[in-house]
Amino acid sequence: MTASGRLLALDVGTGTTDILVFAPEGRPENSVKLVVPSATQVAAAQVRDATRRGLAVVFAGSTMGGGPVLRAALAHLAAGLAFQATATAALTFDDSLKDVTARGVQLVSDDEVARLVGGGAVLVRSGDADLPALLRALAGFGVPTDFAGGCVAAQDHGFDPHGSNRIFRFAFWERALAARRPLDELFYAAGGDADEVPPEFTRLRAAAGELAALPRVTAGDTGPAALLGALGDQPGGARTDAVLVNVGNGHTICAIALEGRLAGIYEDHTHRLDGPLLDTLLRRFLAGELPSDEVRQAGGHGAALTDELRAGVPAGLPVLVTGPNRHLLAGSSLPVRFPAPCGDMMMTGPAGLIAAHRRRYGD
Repeated sequence: MTASGRLLALDVGTGTTDILVFAPEGRPENSVKLVVPSATQVAAAQVRDATRRGLAVVFAGSTMGGGPVLRAALAHLAAGLAFQATATAALTFDDSLKDVTARGVQLVSDDEVARLVGGGAVLVRSGDADLPALLRALAGFGVPTDFAGGCVAAQDHGFDPHGSNRIFRFAFWERALAARRPLDELFYAAGGDADEVPPEFTRLRAAAGELAALPRVTAGDTGPAALLGALGDQPGGARTDAVLVNVGNGHTICAIALEGRLAGIYEDHTHRLDGPLLDTLLRRFLAGELPSDEVRQAGGHGAALTDELRAGVPAGLPVLVTGPNRHLLAGSSLPVRFPAPCGDMMMTGPAGLIAAHRRRYGD
């Protein structure tokens, strides 16, 4: 680690990217914090602007989260305008390039990008983490950028060429659950010869690769990042037993920690939930009465508990609620608390990333 000890953490969501600059010598509440539109939101806005102007788009860069930019690209194509993409950028839309081109996207080589832009096409950058731009922004505010390491979290469904990516993603959770993995071990060293990110997690590997200029990079899913961050922001010190509900813009994840290890997981899509439904599903999950098949048939990912919890989660565990849509549980009669690491609820994920990184490297 460099003399500064400063770390940079990015939690990439559907709506926002939440950024924390950790300085070990300072108070966490005084940390430099940014909540900015996520890269997929930025790219989608740029595509929509090109659509309004009637211009072709060239999409180039790393694989990133889709959602908003995919919808903008499809609307652009529906308007009869050209949408071209390099192979790595096109994987943002689907793991099958054949399916991407079937939607009307034209694949181009990296060497063709400059020529197309010179011919009037609009260049839209693909990638979840633009490190050079972020470092320039921080430097503009006088923030030192000699970071000792970096961390990034993103939700990645994973790529399964033989089945559902939703089920494939949840299978990673189920294996971690069966092994009762410690929460801070659900992260990967990324980059260089020690790249631990599974190759099936193409988006997460790409996001970690964008931080490759930093000395050490830790990467992981937004779910365990938020859980670790919430556990560390409790009266009287960090907890090891709790229920976390992270109500994000895209996904809602409920995870149970017992003795600091994963003991239960339920994952769904936020768009299908309102407050009463989420409250009901959480109660059923915590009582051991929410079948995984039911969640999947409704469009979610699944639900699973360890054998010791099949009869229900012990009473008295705090329910730590975080995420930009946490208001859905504001009226719940569950024992909810709203953690705010570094004085800011939006820093729950980055704070968890910092905790995982420091535990891995002993900083």
